Amino acid sequence: MSSANSAAPAVPASQIWATYAVGFASNGVGMMLKVALPLWAIQLKFSASEIGLVIGVGGLLPFLLAIHGGVLMDKLGTRRVTLAYALAMAVACPLYPLMPFLAGVLALQLITGLAQTTVWVGAQSLIVRLTKGRTTEIARFSVIARAGTLLGPIIVGAIWDVAGAWPAFASIGVGGILVLLALRILPETNARTEMNATATRPPVTLRELIPNWRDYAGTFSLMAIPMVAFIIVMTLLRNSSTGIQTSFYIVYLEDIGYLGSAIGLLVGISEGAGMAGALMAGWWEKRFRPHWVLIGFVTASIACVTITPLLGGLFIVLALATFGRGFAQGLTQPVTFGILSRAVDESVQGASIGLRTTGNRAAAFFVPTMMGYAVEHFGLINSFYICGGALIACTLFVALFVRRLQEFRG
Repeated sequence: MSSANSAAPAVPASQIWATYAVGFASNGVGMMLKVALPLWAIQLKFSASEIGLVIGVGGLLPFLLAIHGGVLMDKLGTRRVTLAYALAMAVACPLYPLMPFLAGVLALQLITGLAQTTVWVGAQSLIVRLTKGRTTEIARFSVIARAGTLLGPIIVGAIWDVAGAWPAFASIGVGGILVLLALRILPETNARTEMNATATRPPVTLRELIPNWRDYAGTFSLMAIPMVAFIIVMTLLRNSSTGIQTSFYIVYLEDIGYLGSAIGLLVGISEGAGMAGALMAGWWEKRFRPHWVLIGFVTASIACVTITPLLGGLFIVLALATFGRGFAQGLTQPVTFGILSRAVDESVQGASIGLRTTGNRAAAFFVPTMMGYAVEHFGLINSFYICGGALIACTLFVALFVRRLQEFRG
């Protein structure tokens, strides 16, 4: 086994950098949408529940189909599937100003939400296969991907203030085009195609493209592995702070008088801090067990966004809090990837990432949607305390449960 591995050719630097570029651009597109969409919803004078719905619905199809996307990558090839969704993302993102009504925004959110999430799943699958799950190397990928989430919100916020909605959404489409260009450099990295490199694959059939309940059953069976179940639950909780920050955090800032460029800068600070956090992941894993690192920093991330209304609207204090949230988020990302990739066989890496993304998108759908109703019933400020407090309580419950399991001891 070791001799085979040593004989394997090194991955070309161009492929590594192309994978970084896919992560950079796809993450950038996601964060640009998360800044532009709440501003667009406010401009269209949607109610709080409608704002929560249009933001949350972007996570609905990924929640339902992320597993199918991961399975397709294992079956058909990661690059092939990612390329198809990247094309849909590049086409759909600039169309929002063409549909300035609730049904139109919801329809585009369904398309762009699924496309961007699947491209991000593809980027993760590509880097995991290339690095064989090594946390330190995955951390470098996380840093590059975080650079996209740092620059994206700042760029789209500034464009929004200077030129308005049309150029802002057009700039998001440019990010989708960058993904397409990067994917052209990459070969297929699917494990099955590597094992059968000389075999001719039959054409893709419609049946393969339709979700199959057996694929879902097989993927959800991975939850029988305690580490996998833990990662899925923690992924949902981890992404919940992002669900708050990319919805009613932006609404709150706009409500107290912040412009799009300042809002984009604050979101960008959070994402930029994630770069520093990702670089620290290996250091923390060497000193503490990975699951405790994940629990501790997920709790910190939720707390940093929950206290937003207590900060008095001062930019420097808001910047410090959002930096803390981003640092914690960035640190937990490579830890999550590393735990999951070590817990499952390489042949189901795409499916496992799809399963993790299901938890991720569940938070993206439910948190903004439920927070929208909380805003209407309890007010904008109280909704932060209600939702954030409930999420922190759930994280602490997971910590207490984990202490009782043999697999997490030692």
